[in-house]
Amino acid sequence: MTVKECEFVVSGNPVGKGRPRFTKTGRVYTPAKTKEYETRVRNSAWAEMAKQRLKPSERRMSVILTSCFEIPKSYSKKQVLECQAGVQIPKRIDVDNLIKSILDGCNGIVWHDDHQVWHVSAFKRYVDVDQEPHTRVKIQWDQG
Repeated sequence: MTVKECEFVVSGNPVGKGRPRFTKTGRVYTPAKTKEYETRVRNSAWAEMAKQRLKPSERRMSVILTSCFEIPKSYSKKQVLECQAGVQIPKRIDVDNLIKSILDGCNGIVWHDDHQVWHVSAFKRYVDVDQEPHTRVKIQWDQG
């Protein structure tokens, strides 16, 4: 059994899935920031899938993602060192919302629907020195 793999990077600060919003008339919509980030996820995933000439799979999927956040400029030197050493982790954006935005962004590109995902590992941390904020996504599935 061969294992297929798709790995891509979404540049920019990670964005968690926003709560649905409601207009005064009761219409439901997704916040613009969430939509824009899911489009970036979709474009990054599509580019890698096209590069490898892969089609959306119907197999079960395993997803590993690492979200790297910018260190706040207001942090002291001690706090910056702690962030770089991995002692401090980003407080904002719950990891489950980060996962949701990546999974929804990959729908129809890597898999048909995110119900195919059976395993997720997610990490959030601050960026290393001279690194831009980003999210690294690694997806694996068996090709039986």
